[in-house]
Amino acid sequence: MTNDRLERIDAERASDAQKQVIARLGEGRGRIPTPFNIWLHNPRLAEGMEIIGTHVDRSPVLSEAESEVAILATAVFWNAPYVIANHRRHALKSGVPEPVVTAILEKRRPDTDDDRFGLICAAVCDLLAGGAIDDARFARYETALGRDVIAELLVTVGYFTSISLGMTLHALRPKD
Repeated sequence: MTNDRLERIDAERASDAQKQVIARLGEGRGRIPTPFNIWLHNPRLAEGMEIIGTHVDRSPVLSEAESEVAILATAVFWNAPYVIANHRRHALKSGVPEPVVTAILEKRRPDTDDDRFGLICAAVCDLLAGGAIDDARFARYETALGRDVIAELLVTVGYFTSISLGMTLHALRPKD
């Protein structure tokens, strides 16, 4: 596979609608993240994804490490090499312990001493397995994490599912 499937948007030749999204990305992110070169072909979609992505990037209810666990697990589930490589580095940098990262990469539920961190890992695994869990398990997540975290995990997994599938569809490979 080659990387020539990704058609990057030239800011100079972008439509007015594309330029508006590019400007918002510059304000919120300081750059155009790679997936937006896919979504900018549909500016209205890119606008919505920018709002969600900037929110996920600055989650008010998840720590950076908790977000990275959700992102990495999602990328591994979808077998997205580009996203896996990028977020493996981000996960380690954010403080996710190496054994947890290894477990996620090996598609195992990680053993962790941090109960909240373990619950985040378990919840993400359950979401990626289809979300059909029993009432007792849901009650455990609701009590220990809260509905705000459950909602945040749903959005994070959904957003990074789109990124993972998009990067794979466009044949993006990690940089060596």
